[in-house]
Amino acid sequence: MEKLLILPFDHRSSFVEKILGIKKEVDEQTFDQVKQLKQLIFEGFLQVWQNSPAKDNLAILVDDEYGLDVITEAKNKGIKFALAVEKSGEEEFSFEHGDDFGEQIKNLQPDFVKALVRYNPEHIEKNKRQLEKLRILSNWCKDNNFPLIFELLVPATEADLRTYPDYDSHGRDIKTIQAIKEISKEVQVSVWKLEGFSREQWKPILETINPESQVILLGRGENEHKIEKWLEAAAPYERVIGFAIGRTIFAEAIKDHFDGLITYGHAVEEIAENYKKFIRTWNIYKNIS
Repeated sequence: MEKLLILPFDHRSSFVEKILGIKKEVDEQTFDQVKQLKQLIFEGFLQVWQNSPAKDNLAILVDDEYGLDVITEAKNKGIKFALAVEKSGEEEFSFEHGDDFGEQIKNLQPDFVKALVRYNPEHIEKNKRQLEKLRILSNWCKDNNFPLIFELLVPATEADLRTYPDYDSHGRDIKTIQAIKEISKEVQVSVWKLEGFSREQWKPILETINPESQVILLGRGENEHKIEKWLEAAAPYERVIGFAIGRTIFAEAIKDHFDGLITYGHAVEEIAENYKKFIRTWNIYKNIS
């Protein structure tokens, strides 16, 4: 794989609560609204994909709770997609479909399986439980030929913040290396989906990762300027093959449409333009590097 530029919209609990600002339990009306908004995001992706000379480099990451219609359409059009298999909104990894996770993957036949995991090496007992389930997922993916995208978040503990007052700039890199070492003993990862780092910090991180694995950057809902700096720092490294940027691309357009400030078509155009902008930025940095 030379390039993988993903528009992820697998967000579920955060989509409802943080983007739409809905605090109540999801009822049928809200469920249908979220489905429609995911279709809107997909249409923004489609605008870019249809006009791309390198369609195989573009992909979506979606959930099967609100996004089944999107998955069906993507499969019919031959669009690459990754399927989220973790339960949404949980601090500890667990399967969305419990013991039936494999059956659902086989039913939907994604190009990638994606697992989001919050993993700080200090949480020893929690990590043991997570690794036990992740080992099952990894072995299943290997046996059934589904590449695994491992989305790793390394949130700071209170002790981390005392040791590293500016954890995001210095400290998160050290803890990420520790986390990757521990996870790699149990899990076979095809693509690591990681937070951004400085150019100097990337070198030891990439040296820690299995040579057969590749890396993409996640967006973490950060502002455009910060993500551009992350992309610029990572682009010189051959094994970093792209990004998975979601909320920074679609959240504002979705919220504005949901609040009645812009039309459906305007929101689609805005999402398409934002996605294209990050693709152009990534290509420029890769060419310069």
